[in-house]
Amino acid sequence: MAQQRILLAIDPRWRVERVRSHEAAPQWSPVYTAPSGRLVLPFDAAAMEFRGDDGRGAWIDALTALRVAPAQRYQLRPQAREPRCSVVVSAADGVADAPWTGDAAQRLLSPRALYRLRLHWRRLEAGLDAVEAMPRLIAEALAAGGGAHSEGVVGRARRCLAAEAADGRTLSLHELAEAASSSPFHLARSFRRRTGLSPHQYRQQLRLLMPPLRNPKRSNIGRNSVRIRRF
Repeated sequence: MAQQRILLAIDPRWRVERVRSHEAAPQWSPVYTAPSGRLVLPFDAAAMEFRGDDGRGAWIDALTALRVAPAQRYQLRPQAREPRCSVVVSAADGVADAPWTGDAAQRLLSPRALYRLRLHWRRLEAGLDAVEAMPRLIAEALAAGGGAHSEGVVGRARRCLAAEAADGRTLSLHELAEAASSSPFHLARSFRRRTGLSPHQYRQQLRLLMPPLRNPKRSNIGRNSVRIRRF
């Protein structure tokens, strides 16, 4: 899967890059290896599946942050044939106390947390914000989020909600439950218990992120020259 990387900021402890995966067929990528601990944060609404060599999988949509463990081998598969943009925060060698280090894990982020992070990235690009604010913002975003589940009824429902958000469709709770091979009652109860949100609330949060993300004029990190902040 071809990628374009744009360096947004660099520090002795970590680096921040905007990574754009070019349009590719929905199939598994070659095996990548993470040289250090990293956190993958969504920058657009395109969904993608993650598969680690330890057998763990993750469904990454517009609300999901994914932490990749150091030296982990993994593959990616896009949901649809479209580009995807992410912001990747990578730890320097030997750094083990940052929010983006540790074992592989996934976390749901609130639209408010994502908005604050995107605003910070734009201010970084324009030279208007301090790089030191990044760890605090990421820690706050992860702490305020909920659990992200990629398997079972909840995982299947999250995939359906991401697909309908991209297509502009709206499934009823009964239709969503049927697609997830569940009853409406069991789906609603399990979804809220696992994510802290109802399926309808999850759909609303996905769609809150869709309009600015689908409009290229509203997402311009990396479109012009990038000023790299060093400390």
